[in-house]
Amino acid sequence: MIVTISRQAATNGELIAQLVAERLSLKVFDKEIVEEVARRLHKECGTIKQMDEALINPVESILMEWRESISEQTYIRQLRGAIRSISKQGNAVIVGRGANFILRNPDCLKVRITAPLELRVAMYVAGEGCTEKEALEWIKKTDKRRHDFIRKYYEADVDNPSNYDVVINLAGLTLEKAVDVIVKAAEIRGELNIPDEPKATLPQYMELLGRRHWKSKPITTR
Repeated sequence: MIVTISRQAATNGELIAQLVAERLSLKVFDKEIVEEVARRLHKECGTIKQMDEALINPVESILMEWRESISEQTYIRQLRGAIRSISKQGNAVIVGRGANFILRNPDCLKVRITAPLELRVAMYVAGEGCTEKEALEWIKKTDKRRHDFIRKYYEADVDNPSNYDVVINLAGLTLEKAVDVIVKAAEIRGELNIPDEPKATLPQYMELLGRRHWKSKPITTR
């Protein structure tokens, strides 16, 4: 079982990932991904952290390659390799890094955590003890960084709900109930073993649609 957790900034995605992992007896991979990429590149974690879930502009890319001998393409290749390696081992919750756009495992559940901006600001202020202005600036900056990262390196929209199996809005759920939903969805996903090919379940849906259409037909007498 693999669960990927994509999250808007200040939605406690890391904590949710940890709680889901505990319930499903899985291992969380978050900062561990940075550590693995650093190991593969024989670099310090601090160096790789600068590139983590961030869009690297051309000037920074040139400087990074000059100072650290790490090109943008090399970093992304190693990041994807690390995530695929984790998925092959199985039994993991992978946080961010576009993992849901990389993996095609039949048993991979792809989750997106969202919340209204006002709620995210309040949660960040409560957790960090900063002002609302500081929280808003950090959230907008982090959301944009992750959005641009996914757009450039995966050619996808991180906010498109069709890229996920489950989208959780924390406005209508407590954190504990959000975890319950993800755990239940993961268990169902594991039981059904549905392929990650978009058209794979089309026959099942057509069959269901046909039955519903038949049941909805009026009964006529002659």
